Amino acid sequence: MPLGCDNMLETLETIIRIAIPILTIIFGALSAYFRAHDKLRSRSIKYIVEAEELYKDGTKAGGEKFSWVVEALYEFIPSPLRLILTKKCIEKIVQSSFDAIEDYAKMQLDIAVEKYLKYLNDGKSGDFIDFIKDDI
Repeated sequence: MPLGCDNMLETLETIIRIAIPILTIIFGALSAYFRAHDKLRSRSIKYIVEAEELYKDGTKAGGEKFSWVVEALYEFIPSPLRLILTKKCIEKIVQSSFDAIEDYAKMQLDIAVEKYLKYLNDGKSGDFIDFIKDDI
């Protein structure tokens, strides 16, 4: 084998010895990030419900509730992951969770209204609130 091939093989082996641990660390960090993100998303919904209960007597407490949920989630994150999952990232997770809850609630209300209108079109009568209670 020519001398240049030996050097190339050594260089390639060195690159591989360096790249494998680096890639392992990167993929490990990504795996931890996505696991934490999923846990945070489900926990954010729990904290949103808790915040609604804590601040139910306050008017215009949306900002306070949001801040409370963000802080509660941020405290849940292990310290090493706080380098990756910043408060800004937590705010986005909380907002997307709230948006999903809101979209679901609107969809359920639309379905209830459609059923109620069909109920009225069938010649029946009654209060919407009573109709919803009976429908549940």
